[in-house]
Amino acid sequence: MGRFDNMIHGLQEDMEVPEKVWEKYTYTLSQLPDKKGTSVRRRKKYVWVAAAAVLASGAVSVGAAAYIRWSQSLENELHITPEQREELVDNKMMTSYSGSGKSVTQGDVTVTLQDCVVGNYAAVISFKVEGYQPPEGMQPQFAYAHAEVDDGGDSMYGGSESYDFYDGLVSDGNGGTVHADGTPVEEGEQSSYVLEDGSMEYQIWLNRDKSDYYIGRPIHVELQDLGYYTGKVSDVEVEAEGTWSFDWTLPGKDMTETYTLDAELGESGAVVQQAELSPLSAVILYDFPKQEMTETGIGADGEETVHTTYVEPPIFAGVRMKDGTISLLYGGGSLGYTEENPDIFKYMTTFQQVIDVEQVADLLFWKSYSETDTVPAEEKFYIVPLG
Repeated sequence: MGRFDNMIHGLQEDMEVPEKVWEKYTYTLSQLPDKKGTSVRRRKKYVWVAAAAVLASGAVSVGAAAYIRWSQSLENELHITPEQREELVDNKMMTSYSGSGKSVTQGDVTVTLQDCVVGNYAAVISFKVEGYQPPEGMQPQFAYAHAEVDDGGDSMYGGSESYDFYDGLVSDGNGGTVHADGTPVEEGEQSSYVLEDGSMEYQIWLNRDKSDYYIGRPIHVELQDLGYYTGKVSDVEVEAEGTWSFDWTLPGKDMTETYTLDAELGESGAVVQQAELSPLSAVILYDFPKQEMTETGIGADGEETVHTTYVEPPIFAGVRMKDGTISLLYGGGSLGYTEENPDIFKYMTTFQQVIDVEQVADLLFWKSYSETDTVPAEEKFYIVPLG
């Protein structure tokens, strides 16, 4: 079974999503050029999901503070400063399992649960993997990886999931990719998945379009058969057989700030009504009545095809902080028209970095997008002040 074969593709059951909206969104946020390119991109490749299965609950205790070793990949990927970490830990949004003994060994390979960051709509989990290194130049991967949350039967909510080994590269906050120390990525450079101590770190990124979906919920993670990509999609050459399973209860806290707005986005016809911001996610509600548009194309048989889609509103791009810093916040999520009001368009996304919500001055929405832009200028955005 391949990398994402276990995932269920789809969107929230109560959301009608036009084909054009789906296609543009998944390209812009999930399938941007790889790290060797120069265009705006999101490093993680998300898979859309519609449901999570019910499972047996479990729990794990946190080790003493003296034994805490924070996940290098998680702190680097989310750009967590020591001050942010302290606040997240104090608010129970970030938890370390270092020293808890939550490890599973199969053969020579030991996988250890490290850290979790869990918010209102998202969860990011880090594991340490020891006892295996892929051949030089190859990307490590489990042949099967799956996370299931006990949602009490409340499973039909859209979202996305991502499963990846950390490769030492992070977002620079401007749509580009750099090494964790800020140095640029050279053209043709190979990714490095092995840390200085010989271990690797594996990350799971989850989100759902439902408030408090993850907080306090039992979760089961199962990883099977470790190896490396052969160059074919969803094809892993297994070198270490085994099953590494984990059960515990997710921590987390709702640190969301809600803003009631009435902000027109230029001449697009979209009006931003409400924004929910947390350190790890955003939910945007637009007043944007459906506008049909007809597109033509050529089918596989060479015949012309005609189909009707809908115009989409300008998509949320990121934030401008009070100090003037602009951060583009790519991630996976869900979008579409709500069942309650067919003129209300809802967009939810997880961030690639943790933000200080109290320091956000403006919301940014794309006016235009170009693959050749490395650092989009302000004229690329509609700007919505929060204060």
